[in-house]
Amino acid sequence: MGLLIVNTLTEQKCLHIVIGIIQNNKQEVLVSRRKPGTHLGGFLEFPGGKVEKNETAIKALIRELAEELNIDVSKFVRLIQIPYSYSDRKVLLDVYVVNEYSGKVVAHEGQEVFWKPIASLDSEKFPAANYGIIRALQLPKVFPVTPNYTQDSSNFLKKFEVVVSRPSTRIIQLRSHELELPEYSQLAKRCNELCKKHGVDLILNTNLEYFTELPATGLHLTSDKLLDAKKRPLSTDYLVGASCHNAHEIEHANSLGLDYINLGPVIEKHTCENSKALGWKMFSILAKKSLIPVYAIGGLGVDDVEASVLSGGQGVAAIRNVWGITN
Repeated sequence: MGLLIVNTLTEQKCLHIVIGIIQNNKQEVLVSRRKPGTHLGGFLEFPGGKVEKNETAIKALIRELAEELNIDVSKFVRLIQIPYSYSDRKVLLDVYVVNEYSGKVVAHEGQEVFWKPIASLDSEKFPAANYGIIRALQLPKVFPVTPNYTQDSSNFLKKFEVVVSRPSTRIIQLRSHELELPEYSQLAKRCNELCKKHGVDLILNTNLEYFTELPATGLHLTSDKLLDAKKRPLSTDYLVGASCHNAHEIEHANSLGLDYINLGPVIEKHTCENSKALGWKMFSILAKKSLIPVYAIGGLGVDDVEASVLSGGQGVAAIRNVWGITN
């Protein structure tokens, strides 16, 4: 069963929480265990605490990590912001990854602290609001998406291997809606072989009934298939994402407990869809409604990762730029 995530946060008063993800050069992050008898006692958590009145999130981050862990933060970057409603309270989580700090970690509040590999983080051992944080840590900044196979069928697999062989590629989506199932199935199997060869996760943009017969790490839903879904289509053993263009679709993705969304088009209008380009301002407004990582898509490339992050996104999902298409 997938984790049900419902964003019912309103403009009512809520707890503003800042979280610091302390990361070392071994791809590990610092976690602690909440004390028994406290709210959500026994769960794992990331360091942080409440933002005080008239205090900025960044000032709260620096203060909380100094008080809680005896460290002075010197370099950090925004990861994700999550509005979440528990049954008894509402929280707004401002999350930052801390890359540099001085001082030796000391648990001033007597809590158990230890390092855990990012890849081994299990969202079920953390409070529910942390689901999107863990997904954001585990997902890359650039998410390549293939063009249609028939656009350049003679060179498709060659170009596919070029993309998945890059050290920066950790995940790729195979999208080729023009193919019938037998052709798509054959292509997916060939792509999966190349992904296994280079240690890359393959996400298939196809129907659920076809997916179960194909080798892949995850499933990507079109916006229509997203709205048709009444529950998360696969267990959390698989990655499941969706294409979104508006607030309604984002809220539905939240309710299904998906792992990421592609939001757009940000710059380039899809020629096959009746959707207008959002622009970065609207992208930022919509991204704040998501409880999971948001990839910007539509006329973007690797050079737009920073713009996406500054607008509240995880990074970019790119086709032309990573595939080398110039027109």
